[in-house]
Amino acid sequence: MFRASWSTPLGSSTKIISQISRCFHQTQTIWQHQIPVQTYRCTVDAEPLHRYRPGGYHPLALNDVLKDGRYKILHKLGWGGSSTTWAAKDQKDGRDVAVKINVSERKENNELKISQMLSALHARNPGKSHVNQMLDHFTLVGPNGSHDCLVLELVGPSVAGFVDAHCKDDRLPSKLAKRFAKQTLQGLDFLAANNIGHGDLHSGNIALEVPGLEFLRESDLLDELGEPDMGLVTRSDGKPLEANVPTHIVRPARFRTSTVLSSLSIKIIDFGEAFLNSNVPSTLHTPLSVRAPEVVFGGRLDLRVDLWSAGCLVKIFELITGQTPFDGIMLTASNLAQQMVELATDELPSRWQEKWLAIPEDQMSALDEEYTPHTWMRAVYFDNDKRAEFTEEEIARAAELIPRLLKFEPSLRDTSKELLADAWFD
Repeated sequence: MFRASWSTPLGSSTKIISQISRCFHQTQTIWQHQIPVQTYRCTVDAEPLHRYRPGGYHPLALNDVLKDGRYKILHKLGWGGSSTTWAAKDQKDGRDVAVKINVSERKENNELKISQMLSALHARNPGKSHVNQMLDHFTLVGPNGSHDCLVLELVGPSVAGFVDAHCKDDRLPSKLAKRFAKQTLQGLDFLAANNIGHGDLHSGNIALEVPGLEFLRESDLLDELGEPDMGLVTRSDGKPLEANVPTHIVRPARFRTSTVLSSLSIKIIDFGEAFLNSNVPSTLHTPLSVRAPEVVFGGRLDLRVDLWSAGCLVKIFELITGQTPFDGIMLTASNLAQQMVELATDELPSRWQEKWLAIPEDQMSALDEEYTPHTWMRAVYFDNDKRAEFTEEEIARAAELIPRLLKFEPSLRDTSKELLADAWFD
């Protein structure tokens, strides 16, 4: 974690916190489920099996064909709390696509509305090519309910997945880091120009665009994705499976290394948290380590939540160093707020000070080192045994960009367009 050299805006945080007796209230809504009894077992570790229930996932199998015989399922791409995503062949035009199947309990699908808007835009903004496009949509009725399905452009692994699987130093090569940072900003600029906020920007929602995936024979596509690894699903009590549970679980695809390494472009994906600036949500489910202060402190949200996320994690810091600027392990809303106060380059607005003062002392972390953005970024990038491709000067220039986005006041954050004009991206 980094402690900035500028003073804490409220003076001595120790003195303030010692006066507090009530808890800091998070604005983020968290669904809390009881830990389910383990009814099902499988040798493949993927999506939680207890979510195959009415209201949950649709039980899909490889070679299933959806939408009146149009989309043939070939492999699994991934899963999340509200969906599974699959590689499929569009048997009408031969195109390879991704099919995202939402859980049936997700009735209000803002993602569909936003994706329809994005697909209808005929903009010359170069950022459009860095935003994943929806090609089709349909409703799938199954044993667990009615599921909204989005047919999307087929892309490669996320930046996070790519770094984990293919980068031995756990960070991107310098040329890709700078290129992907620029393209992410271009994508955000396109969204902002059309009054759309992404709301969930992190390295897991930035995917590599793999050349040549659009039109392949089935066998060639499976060569690129890898042979599906499947595990048999059984009941713990030995009874037969219900119809709403799949017979097998498929491990997500691992793209062939040579294919992924040929990628020079990214696309912003997953618009499940996206919103129009004219109809902003009351909160967002952005991961805690990239959550904007207005989400943490309960302020009014707008498009500029993406600028904080881009600055602290996606755009500059993680893409270059392979680490986040905020402690990611055991991070809570309370110590995230503390780190924000230490890190942000403007004062905490008065409208949030009451919540800041509500953080009890025992929820604060000891901060025993002081860093500037430059010294912190330099320490993370150079002070290890990893190969350094950026020069000292390039890291210093990149570090100068961070304070332009990490502002408490959203109105003080530079826009994507303003950042793109910086010579660092030339």
